[in-house]
Amino acid sequence: MRDAPAQVGLAWTLRNPGVTAPIIGARTTGQLEDNLGALEVELTASHLARLDEASAIELGYPHEILARESILALTRGDMTIEPRR
Repeated sequence: MRDAPAQVGLAWTLRNPGVTAPIIGARTTGQLEDNLGALEVELTASHLARLDEASAIELGYPHEILARESILALTRGDMTIEPRR
């Protein structure tokens, strides 16, 4: 059985270390159960790369400047953000 788009989207969101609490929009028990199926979805590195590429947007000014390594080093120092396990 193929995973539902909502399940893939939620599974992908759960892999994003910047997201602390994905919001599901279930109105019915069936939708909630379908959304909870995201916990069983396994995304490969290839899947994640395709999803990241498909959703990539150009940030533009000032975000392109803020994303530079030199600026990140100034704002984050040696802090790293680890992916959710």
